[in-house]
Amino acid sequence: MNKTIYYFTATGNSLRAALDIAEGLGGAEVVSVTKAGMNAVCDSEVIGFVFPVFAWGMPSMVNSFIESLNLNKDAYLFAVATCGMFAGGTLKDLEDLLRAKGAKLSYGKKLRMVANYIPMYDAKTETRMKILAKAERALASIISDIKERKSCQIKGGVPRFGEKTRRNTWAEYKVIDKDYNVNESCVGCGTCAAVCPARNIVIEEGNPAFQHNCEHCLACIHWCPQEAINFKDKTQNKRRYHHPKVKAEQLP
Repeated sequence: MNKTIYYFTATGNSLRAALDIAEGLGGAEVVSVTKAGMNAVCDSEVIGFVFPVFAWGMPSMVNSFIESLNLNKDAYLFAVATCGMFAGGTLKDLEDLLRAKGAKLSYGKKLRMVANYIPMYDAKTETRMKILAKAERALASIISDIKERKSCQIKGGVPRFGEKTRRNTWAEYKVIDKDYNVNESCVGCGTCAAVCPARNIVIEEGNPAFQHNCEHCLACIHWCPQEAINFKDKTQNKRRYHHPKVKAEQLP
């Protein structure tokens, strides 16, 4: 049986979850949304989507990818939305998006993992390890459900912040990189460019240059080995995070 799992990740939470699900299913092709690209074709019998919650919704790249995906409409479709606390209306949005394509989202669950929106959060290492341990137990239950092809009701939730539409929010994110700054610790190693799922960073004259096509996933901040990249004045001296079982070379 052909099985494909598409993922989007910044700090590795969703990638680790996708890999664990693939292993639990006895093998599945695990493909990043970045590498799959728009207008991908998938005729697998089981198709999964694993991605983080951004502002209580899907990342714009995930939404655009699924909109353009040519998929087997009869496939068993599942989704896991990783989040720091709340998933909002994310899974309901995905269900609606797939329904518009003539497909059905049979199973969708949120998976609480370490919150990585560093402008707001700075969890202690001990707290992070407890959250990850709990996430592993929760994921084991999710994998069991998917193996049995269970269905569940996809519940709605709080929409994106305020009265803004998703499109407006995504448009603001595209240019939010103007508020990123790079300090003198930068050595021009290119890690930020390599991990960026939107290919939004190029190295010019030894420094990262942002191209205003940002997802605001903050991978560049978390993975910079010199901690040279910051967002406004909100991330200086805060602990960076990436999943302890994921390496930068595995991204995006």
